[in-house]
Amino acid sequence: MNGSFQYDLKSRFYGMFSQWPWSLVITLIVLSPFIYYANTSTRALVLELVIYWALFIAIVLFVKDLYTQRFLYEFSVEGRHISIYKNTRCVTEYSFDELKAVRRFTKKDALARRSLESDGLLLKFKDGFEMPVFERVSNYEKLNMFLKKLSLSAV
Repeated sequence: MNGSFQYDLKSRFYGMFSQWPWSLVITLIVLSPFIYYANTSTRALVLELVIYWALFIAIVLFVKDLYTQRFLYEFSVEGRHISIYKNTRCVTEYSFDELKAVRRFTKKDALARRSLESDGLLLKFKDGFEMPVFERVSNYEKLNMFLKKLSLSAV
């Protein structure tokens, strides 16, 4: 199997692109009756507070997304080797013989909750390195099918 597996910008900044707009909309919906019945100066003050609140939430989600970066490794599979990249340079290379376990995880698992809130696979290698592969990675179905075939041939 040959393939390159990357996370796009939306996956890397999941909170900023998907959760922040909803936070802003919900805040406006909750405060809309108050804004509607308030006088002009109070309305301006509340709208200003909503904007500052949205900026605060955006910063919090940005920090969370930066924390998530440590779980998102780009990698490529060439033949029977997995090359793992960090900042466009190859950090390490593993063969499939060094793969100790492949475990599925769901959105409810702690790893998914603190990162992309997505299903995926956790690859555990013999040296103790664990690499989560989320469904948001490119060519996920191809990798999943390959790992299933690999596990069936190992049994």
